Parts: sequence; C-alpha cells; structure tokens
Amino acid sequence: MPNPFAEELERLRLEGKMSVRELARRAHCGKSTVSDYLNVDKIPSPGIARHLDNALGAQGKLVQLANEQRQLRQGEEAPHAATAVGSPDGPANTTGDDVWRRTFLHQSLGLVAGAALPSLTESGDAGHLERMTAHRVLRAAHGVVDNLRGAQSVYQQAQTHHRQVLDDWRDPRNTIAERKELAALSSDTGGFVGFLTYDLGMAETAIRCYQEAAEAALEAADLSSWANLRGQMSRIAADQGHLIRAADLADHALHRGGTHIHPAVRCWLHAVSAHHHAGLDDAHNVSAALDEAWRLLGHCDDGEIPPYIGYISPMEIGKWAGHTFVRLATKRQQYTSHGIKALEAARAAWPRGARRGSAEVFTASARVYLASGELDQAARHAADAVRIATETDSARNLTAAFAAQSAITTRRQRH
Repeated sequence: MPNPFAEELERLRLEGKMSVRELARRAHCGKSTVSDYLNVDKIPSPGIARHLDNALGAQGKLVQLANEQRQLRQGEEAPHAATAVGSPDGPANTTGDDVWRRTFLHQSLGLVAGAALPSLTESGDAGHLERMTAHRVLRAAHGVVDNLRGAQSVYQQAQTHHRQVLDDWRDPRNTIAERKELAALSSDTGGFVGFLTYDLGMAETAIRCYQEAAEAALEAADLSSWANLRGQMSRIAADQGHLIRAADLADHALHRGGTHIHPAVRCWLHAVSAHHHAGLDDAHNVSAALDEAWRLLGHCDDGEIPPYIGYISPMEIGKWAGHTFVRLATKRQQYTSHGIKALEAARAAWPRGARRGSAEVFTASARVYLASGELDQAARHAADAVRIATETDSARNLTAAFAAQSAITTRRQRH
C-alpha cells in the first residue's frame, strides 16, 4: 500500500541533501525512528510530524500527510467503532435512539467487558445509565491502550469519544442530576485528551483542553478534579518557562480548594508547587511544600482516591522532589546531593508498568548529575530517557531528554 507520507519525507530529505542522522538530529528524534518512517510504513505522532516538517521546511505538508494517513488507517482498522463513538455522519447524533445506544454499548463494552452487556441491557434502564456505563468503559479502555502503546495509538479515538461525551452533556433532555454526572465525565475525558495532547507536544492545545475540563469539573461541583486540572496546567506553564504563572496556578488551586480537595490531589499539588517555587529560587516555600506533600502522602489512601490521581505514591512524590532539587541545584549547589538521593530512590522503586513516566525520572537524573559534574553518569541517564521517550512516542519527554543531552554536550565542550 502506498505511503504518501514516507514518499514525501524521502523526497524532501534527498532534495535537501540531508542524511537520515542529520534529519533525526534536527527533528529531535532517533535515527532509527526516522528510518522506520521511511522504510517500515510507520506514521509519526502529530508532534514528531511537526518536528520533521520544520526540519525540512515542508510548510505543513508532512503534518497534513501524517494526519491523513493516520485517519485512513484508523478507518480501515475500525470502521464501525468510528461511527459508534460519534462520526458526523453516523447515528451518534441521535443520542436518544435506542439502536444507537445498544450499538454504542456493545462496541464500547466489547473492548474490555463484553460479558457484562446482558445484565445492563435487560435491567429496564436503557437510557442514561446505559450510556454512562458505555462511556466509562470506553474511557478506561483508552487509558489501558495509552499505557500499553502510547498517546499516538489512542489520540484520535479519545478525541472522538470526548466529543461524544460533550454532545451527551449538552442534550437538553438531561435532568439536572444527569447533567451534573455528564459534566464530571466530560472533565475526566477532557483531562485525558489534554494529557495525550501534551504528551504529543502540543502545549497550547493541551492548556485549552485542561481549561475546558476544569470548567466542567466546576459544574460537576468536583473541586478535587478542578484542582488537579489546574495543577496539570501549571506543569505546562513551568515547562514553557512561565514559573510565576505556574506557581500561581498551583497555589491558587490549593487555596481555593482547601481541605475540600482530596488529600491525594493536595499531596500532588504541594509537590508540584515546590517544583515551581524552586524555579523561582524560593527555598523557604519549597521546603514547606515538600514537607506538606510527604505528610499528606500518609493520608491519601482513604479508599476513595479519584482515578485521575490514582498514580500517587512515594515514587511519584520522590520524582517531584528530585525535579525540585534539580531546579534548586542550578543556583544552590548544596541541593545536588538531595536531588541525587531522591531520584535514585524513585528509579529503584519505579513501577515497570509506568514506562513512559520513567523517562521523566531519567531526564531529571541526567540534569542533577550534570549539576554535580558527573558527566558520564548524566549522559547514561539522558540516553536512557531518549530511548524510552522514542519507544513510547512521547514528544514531550523526547524534547526534555534532548535538551538534557544538549546541556551535557555543551558542558563537555567547555571542559
């Protein structure tokens, strides 16, 4: 089957007399990754397609071809599923139709829990309850696929599903209680799409996704979800260098939510806030925030941890402590040993199933060893981060890992 993306990529590469290695360097990805796009019929994520497009001066042509190829393949692999979750021409626009509801339910539950269908469809409630069950199972299935295969593998499906949830939410036939429940669901699916979008390197779009999801959380009267989403926005602001904005977002979420926020969310927000204040060289607030994060960690497991913060753990707080000390160590050398210790503990205990997240830990480790002057150790961790980010197709992590490698190379050249 012809691959217009690969053909155009090769044409532009040859026209520019650029080697595969040089193209990979300019596009911030691995040489083997570019070779895959040229030779084994693989389509890049939106973020990497944009990097390749910029590297070759394609003015959007490669991004367009990649999107077209991705949509074409998704249509060939799952033509019925695309209609079920809300293609413009499909029956999903008739939300109240019983045939659509049953089709949507069968196909959604069939992903992971088809055996549960009879008890639901025979319960006599073939309306709101049935749709909510299908939506939740599909959202869970998308999360599983993301963990297994990365953001690119599920991005389009998750976007389509989120649009369907929004359509259900806006249905004027909903009762007040149904609308509130759908608002909570749309904050979940919107936050998930925001996460996927940022992982693929589209920061501004991700911020908009998180902002819309936070507004839905407020309508659902879920301050914990709202605060978590504001915290996610603060992460993006920090990555873009807007540290005052980042600290304000995290601190405002903590202040507005207070003790109404679940302890797990408060714990994570304090750890994130510490990181942002470290970038502002505010050691006093850093210490207070980290102390509170570790204290709250012991109160998180109350049996009702929200699923969107279910990853909270000593390793997660250790990772953020490491990020924080890396920030402080750029101006206060005495914090380097604290960062090394925190990140060593996080790496040792990091769950094998959370492979994509480990790229963050390796990148932070590379930076803290760079700060300590241990360049060989820093280079090894940076190489691990690049490899994992490439294999999990995370443009966000790949950008950070390449930046660490570049900083290490610059330091070596100076010496």
